[in-house]
Amino acid sequence: MKSKIVLTKNVAALNDAGEALLRRSPGMPGMGLVHGETGYGKTTAITWIANRCNAVYVRALAAWTPASMFRAILRELGRDSRGSCADMMEAIVEALAMSGRPLYLDEADYIVDSKRMTESLRDIHDMSTSPVTLVGMGGIDQRLSHRKQLTGRVMQDVKFAPLDLEDAGRIASELSEIELAPDLLEHLHRESAGSTRLVCVGLARIEQSARSRGLGKIGLTDWGKRPLFTGEAPQQGAQQGLRAVR
Repeated sequence: MKSKIVLTKNVAALNDAGEALLRRSPGMPGMGLVHGETGYGKTTAITWIANRCNAVYVRALAAWTPASMFRAILRELGRDSRGSCADMMEAIVEALAMSGRPLYLDEADYIVDSKRMTESLRDIHDMSTSPVTLVGMGGIDQRLSHRKQLTGRVMQDVKFAPLDLEDAGRIASELSEIELAPDLLEHLHRESAGSTRLVCVGLARIEQSARSRGLGKIGLTDWGKRPLFTGEAPQQGAQQGLRAVR
């Protein structure tokens, strides 16, 4: 298996949203929201985008307090993380304003119920004018809906959807060093229920099996009825409302 980012529809939508936030007109809001079910490749895509644009990438933790959040952001900025919360916020605003670097906060589900943390991120966005994007699970948009001052600043809303067959085929052709016959690709896509993670796990197992048998191409008959991965794919019901990329 090759290691690279495949430009699926989800990744392309995320890339477009990130560029739109950076190119927005002066005075326009610059917050983003990225959400979708687990396994759809959000974190991998966000990490790739963050590296491309020299963004500040921070992963939230369940034990975070406002001070913990400020210290984590300052560490990624290479700034001193001592002082009061007010001091640390001032340092973050100054660093982002001077650099223009966007801020991506992953696993934002851990902070959306904290008014102090979400409102602090809004303040950081307002005072620095740097883009601030929250990344979380499906449903985070509803959990944030009552914070009107924050959601009113969300200019880009990207919803990660299940992979369609075309995207599954793109991943297979760009990552696997073994050719998959159309019937096995369709089986993999169906069994994975569009989960990027499970498609990749299944591809790795298929490639390993093909190599062990000296096959350069493998079809459904060759694979048989063996499981493609351990565990269950996302339930169909969990995918309702996730058909649109945005």
